[in-house]
Amino acid sequence: MKKRYVIIGAGIAGITAAETIRSLDQDGEIMIFSNEKELPYSRPMLSKSPLLSLGLKSFALHDEEWYREQNIDLRLGVSVDKLDVEEQNILAGGRSISYDKCIIASGASNFIPPFKGREEVDICDIRKISDLKHLRRLAFPGGKAVVIGGGVIGLEMAAEIRRYGMEVTVLEAMPRLMPRLIDERTSDLLTERLPFEVFTGVNILKLSRKGEETVIEDDQGRSWNCDLLIVSCGVRADVSLAHDAGIACNRAIMVNQKMETSAKNVYACGDCAEFEGFNAALWGEGLAQGEVAGRNAAGDESIYTGCDTSLVMMMDDLGLFSMGDLGQTGEGYVIEEREWQPEARLLIDPRRPEKEGFSRKIFKDGKLVGAVLIGDLTSMNEIKEEILGR
Repeated sequence: MKKRYVIIGAGIAGITAAETIRSLDQDGEIMIFSNEKELPYSRPMLSKSPLLSLGLKSFALHDEEWYREQNIDLRLGVSVDKLDVEEQNILAGGRSISYDKCIIASGASNFIPPFKGREEVDICDIRKISDLKHLRRLAFPGGKAVVIGGGVIGLEMAAEIRRYGMEVTVLEAMPRLMPRLIDERTSDLLTERLPFEVFTGVNILKLSRKGEETVIEDDQGRSWNCDLLIVSCGVRADVSLAHDAGIACNRAIMVNQKMETSAKNVYACGDCAEFEGFNAALWGEGLAQGEVAGRNAAGDESIYTGCDTSLVMMMDDLGLFSMGDLGQTGEGYVIEEREWQPEARLLIDPRRPEKEGFSRKIFKDGKLVGAVLIGDLTSMNEIKEEILGR
């Protein structure tokens, strides 16, 4: 008898789960529900694509023909309103649909801090293709933009907005950029080399409108005016469907090594899932967890053992890579640093010849345990393999 697999969400976790199921079960019925109208696409590309030549079709993970060939029923623009784990069915588009196995890959939504006055201004946050289209309508060469949030996505968006011809300022609440992801020296070097102004330790008091501009004020009496305001302050897992169905949730949906939730025949993976109290909300995590969820749903045996959690940021002006233990937790580390002027100016702005490449390698007990690169990232994969012991 054919199995019916229902997948809620069409990001990389959901699509990978579908691919994996189909590779193991040629006859099962696979249904994917997405509340977006676009074909499933690569979300990381949203902050890496030039606004001047926005090619949204190139974002797609697969074309329409692929879903037909794989006999996958892709329901675009259809939200799942309810999950009944006792009856093993969902309510979507006004219809009740039963399942044998259900995989929740509902992803996450951007977190917008409760700034005073945020209802008065137009805030852009980038999570969906529709968000990027909205930003494109508001951006214009010669204007001023402020990005609140100095993480990878915020900095990549700032770089693209600058390339579009806008003057850009980044405001970060922490004392330095990415303190949880890179060491202090790397953070300082990154801030120096970014092609736009960065203010750290910014505690925003309120947002307001002044004519056509948005005004941002902080607790030190400083203010910034802009035509375009982008907020990039992290994400929050979408657990509403699972929570309402009585599935155990913490900050995200709690799963075991098989990506099983507390409900029978229900799995979760990607940005909405939490394994051993951890949710990185990274592309690689969604890919790995989607495969494990798909394999187990199809009757195979598979466990999740982790994923590549390295940080990679790429822009025309700068590249950044960080991975592993950066030696911030104690003594016993040997640090090896090097700066150079690379012959092939990969990812280095040729208009700024004074900018040099930088590497920082962290060793413990004679083994490479962490590394950071700024500028030339050509050795990135080699470093990854050495840290992972491959």
